[in-house]
Amino acid sequence: MKAKTKKLNRSLILKVCLAGWLGLLAASSPSFSQYREYHLFGLVVDTEKQPVPAAEVILQDKATSRNYQVKTDKNGRYVLSGLPHGIYQVTVKKEGYETRTFEWVFSQPQERMQRVEMQNIVLTSEKEMKLAAEAKEAKQALDQAMEMIKQNNLEGALNLLQDLQKKYPDDSNVCYLLGLTFGRLHRYDQAVVELTKVTQLVPQFAPAYQQLGYCYQNLKDMDKALEYYKKSAELDPTNSANLYNLGLILFEMNKIDDALNYLEKALAVKADDVDILEMIARCYVNKGDLPKAVEYLEKARSFAQDEEKIKFLNKFIATLKEQIKK
Repeated sequence: MKAKTKKLNRSLILKVCLAGWLGLLAASSPSFSQYREYHLFGLVVDTEKQPVPAAEVILQDKATSRNYQVKTDKNGRYVLSGLPHGIYQVTVKKEGYETRTFEWVFSQPQERMQRVEMQNIVLTSEKEMKLAAEAKEAKQALDQAMEMIKQNNLEGALNLLQDLQKKYPDDSNVCYLLGLTFGRLHRYDQAVVELTKVTQLVPQFAPAYQQLGYCYQNLKDMDKALEYYKKSAELDPTNSANLYNLGLILFEMNKIDDALNYLEKALAVKADDVDILEMIARCYVNKGDLPKAVEYLEKARSFAQDEEKIKFLNKFIATLKEQIKK
């Protein structure tokens, strides 16, 4: 009788334990479901938007340090399913590419699995990174050369630019600044070579044509100078200095009406330019319209700041007024 009672007690204990374990499992089941809360998917691509296969996508839970890792397939696609909520440190890497790190925040617990399509992860190849670094270095050197030109350190700029040209022989910026520097050093033939190269590399770059016009003007080849100044004016009709140079050359060639046309265009861009106003006045003197010439000279005088220039204009105006009286 005692043995039977003992056996019944053991059976009762086993049932109680089983009931307890089942209760524990039942109580913990909602929590267990939250450990598989997010289904993430997305693409890893390069800078040309082409897929990057076999890239590693590694997530580390910042709270637990637990890692989740997956590789992209041949289409650059990755899938992370059953991810618990948390804040993750993400590392994406592949040999031959930059390694990227960032943070994903999925801190909100979910009752059901949430599908989340991630933004594309873009990896830059090491080759592209090297090219970008070289481009940055070249830009810094160009900025330095430009500053040297502004400070009239032309020999220093020339040395720097010639070194750059050995690395980047077909870089239009290097060629342009070289042409500009040669021009300011009065080495016009060498400037023409570099600036012509710029027009071949970047046909729509107006300043190169303007500088070519300047070089040919100093080489006394006025036909060539006009050709390039006109081309610059076509590409950039708002450059008053270029329009002024056109007017000046045409005036010297005694093509007064053509000169006046360009000078008036220059004045429309820069109405307070003393030199433009004076040249328009000279055109009217040449045409015999002295009152009109005086009108423009008086405008020039009203904008003039230099005392010597003001004295010159006063004398010019007085001379013309005397001639008008006669």
